[in-house]
Amino acid sequence: MEVNSVVLVTCVNFLLNIAIQGSTIFIPLLGARLGASDFQVGLIGAAYGGAYLLSSLYFGRQSDRRGRTAFVRSGLVLCIIAFAAQLLAHNLYILTLVRAGVGFALGVTMAALMAYAYESGADMGRFSSYGSLGWIAGALGAAWLKDFDILFLASAVCCLVAFSFSLFFSSATGPGVGGNKKEAASFREVVKVGFPIYLAVFLRHLGAAAVWIILPLYFATLGLDRFWVGILWGINFAVQFVVMRYLERFDPNKIFAFGQVLSIIVFVAYVLASKLTTLIAVQLLLGVAWSCLYVGALLLVLRAGEDRGTASGIFQATLNLCSALGPLLGGIIAQYTGYHGVMLFAAALGVAGLVVAVPRPGRTQVKMN
Repeated sequence: MEVNSVVLVTCVNFLLNIAIQGSTIFIPLLGARLGASDFQVGLIGAAYGGAYLLSSLYFGRQSDRRGRTAFVRSGLVLCIIAFAAQLLAHNLYILTLVRAGVGFALGVTMAALMAYAYESGADMGRFSSYGSLGWIAGALGAAWLKDFDILFLASAVCCLVAFSFSLFFSSATGPGVGGNKKEAASFREVVKVGFPIYLAVFLRHLGAAAVWIILPLYFATLGLDRFWVGILWGINFAVQFVVMRYLERFDPNKIFAFGQVLSIIVFVAYVLASKLTTLIAVQLLLGVAWSCLYVGALLLVLRAGEDRGTASGIFQATLNLCSALGPLLGGIIAQYTGYHGVMLFAAALGVAGLVVAVPRPGRTQVKMN
């Protein structure tokens, strides 16, 4: 593939992640403004994650059979509509419905986009780092703009620009890249190959998703305003942008397990942190933790076989199953035990994920393609 294809797909990833983060970061606060309880905030997050899960599973597999570009482009069109529709969210019912629409649209495009990037010869650590750079821009934009409607409109515009870039994607033929249909491995076979990875990611990220849905509210109880909430999010993503760029050279099994260890430390540290300077340090550590876990897992699943759309779809679905269940659990736990209970729950799941992530004979090697 030409270098231009790598540049284009990286730009789309960057813009799409600006849209995602710019809209997502203050959704819990918007829900609270509309009268949502902690439990109802969890339901809004669950609707988004559940729709993303089902969509990425189905359309990731379809991209293996029918090619990547059509799903990237059609998903981006749906993203434009879904992000703009958030402007209509003036009550909890509409907010929940629209966030489910955003999750569905992202599921159509993201699995195909990741597979297309890998098959275009992109360094997946660098590719992922530009997703984090998009999160930085989204978080800082949210901290600066603050107004919910402007943020939602800006997200839709980012998706529109991303779609314009996608029109220049290569349509060269090959497994899953062009428009030719191909026979894909059975869904069960793809799951079996990557099951230890998916399970470890699920356990860690379930706890993380439970924390993220209440973390802006927790920060608010510590006296931080929206500006500092956005800055703390941005610190995490800035670290990811730097660290992810250098990870592909290392053994993905080792960096994946290392990310699990750091995640446990982060969740416990949230319970102990009460000052801004301490929270900044925790966010720095969080950036390293997620970089190692995400890039390590992504490399393992993409290198395991040719059905990369299905594999990346399952990977995205695993994250979004957590995004569906985690906010619900986070809301319930916070309702009855407070915010610290959610963080300790996440740390416990992190320990379980670490046990699963430890390389064992027969699973440390992945098939290189």
